[in-house]
Amino acid sequence: MRRALRSEGMAVHPIKTRAPYLRGYGFAPDVVFDIGVADGTPWLYRACPDARFVLVDPQAHCAEAVRSNGVLRDFHFHHAALGEAPGSARLNVPVSDRGKEVNLASLRRRTDRLARSFIDIDSTDVQVRTLDDIALGYPGRAGLKIDTEGSELEVLRGGKDTLRRCDFVILELSVSARFEGVGLPSASVKLLADAGLELRDVLTVAAGAGKRARPRYMDVLFTRWAA
Repeated sequence: MRRALRSEGMAVHPIKTRAPYLRGYGFAPDVVFDIGVADGTPWLYRACPDARFVLVDPQAHCAEAVRSNGVLRDFHFHHAALGEAPGSARLNVPVSDRGKEVNLASLRRRTDRLARSFIDIDSTDVQVRTLDDIALGYPGRAGLKIDTEGSELEVLRGGKDTLRRCDFVILELSVSARFEGVGLPSASVKLLADAGLELRDVLTVAAGAGKRARPRYMDVLFTRWAA
């Protein structure tokens, strides 16, 4: 099977968005911030069973979605979007034939091919806070996951103090212009490097259709170099 895949330009890779993989690094954070919650990140919660969890999302229903899946019941939830500075912004929730695509909600206008499948956009004003502001109430060593559909760079810019105490960051890194005005990948990598966090692994890659499809985004793990 592997030979057949190689002949087609493909390869088999392990699934790394799993608790045992992340636990293998030996992280023991006091607090883990999950930014951009949707219906939760169960494998992350299982990987850090002794940590306090702080979940942040501008969609209030995400808290109940996490509770209902049963993996994480004890957590703090902040109903807000995160950005470079406090204020307000417009949250865009795409609507397709299936209904509201809440997992694709974004502060940015989507410009990739996926946007063609939307039949409407449900927009609402939301509060914007900074990661540093929220994180002040949760001291200690930290872990961080950011998946905000295009505004990851702004979250990082608003969390420079928090990044300095992170043992790991899991970041959805856009490597194509999926959104209008999306930050360059190099800008995010530099911010993390300035905080002492280095790129260590690509956990997942999302590509378009076809054999020549280019990656659209990657879930990337950054850690301290000694980890």
